[in-house]
Amino acid sequence: MAATAHRNLSDNEMKSSLVITICLAGLIILLPSCAVPANPVHDNLTQGSISSRQGKPADSAADNNSAAAVFSSTDVSTAQLLTADDFDRVIAAGRGALAAAPEDSNLKEKLADAYIARAWYYKTKRLNPYTLDDLFKAVEIAPKYYRAHYELGRFHNNQWQFGIGIYDLNKALSLKPDFAPAYSERAYSRYKNQKYEAGLEDADKAMELDPLDPRSYCIRSQIYLATGKPDLAKEDADKAVQMAPSDAPSYYNRSLIYTAAQKADLAIADLETTLRLSQDDMLTTRAHADLQKLQK
Repeated sequence: MAATAHRNLSDNEMKSSLVITICLAGLIILLPSCAVPANPVHDNLTQGSISSRQGKPADSAADNNSAAAVFSSTDVSTAQLLTADDFDRVIAAGRGALAAAPEDSNLKEKLADAYIARAWYYKTKRLNPYTLDDLFKAVEIAPKYYRAHYELGRFHNNQWQFGIGIYDLNKALSLKPDFAPAYSERAYSRYKNQKYEAGLEDADKAMELDPLDPRSYCIRSQIYLATGKPDLAKEDADKAVQMAPSDAPSYYNRSLIYTAAQKADLAIADLETTLRLSQDDMLTTRAHADLQKLQK
């Protein structure tokens, strides 16, 4: 049927299709950084599905077993996966690998990483219930994995559920007391709950463990601003921008410092930079709203 449909295409449709194909090929050549690296877990599972449809169950099982074996040695948290189907296949491989070795803590953490990766994929699609469900699954699969609790706390903070976020972050830090991002995230929770002294302690600890993380400086600058120390707030905000000149949140943070100091021109400049760099819908919306207020 596909071949018949293809033969029925008009000459103009064929030409248009060819032009689109050429344009896409040109984009791939011009944008090498967008090329997707080989994903052996996905490739093996895909081949396994093909073998199954071709009536080759032995080949299908071998391909699926290869996928599970590759999963066991792959850092899933850094895999570049683009669709829900990609994530589903990788998670299926991970569950298969774990079924063969249910007490393997390394496999549990890797499978948790796969759920965490899919959770944040869902977050980019604004599917928050699916995000939360996958983060809970990560904690359920690997309850002693600090990162699973950290990511759950991070999501709760993102949803302005700071009390719950602190609970999750406390659990993460009980499992890994030297994990700087959890201190930074808890500092933000405490800042939002107006626990400024505790927030400063967490921000300072995060900087001690990772002095090059701009987020800790952003959070501390907001605490300084809230506690009547605008000069220290500006100093930390500047440091964050210097550390990460391509980091949209750092510019947005400094725009708040400038706005509080009634330096509208500087705040507008930082907001415009934020919008140019931002890849986060929520941050973009906030920056747009702030910019419109200042430009009235």
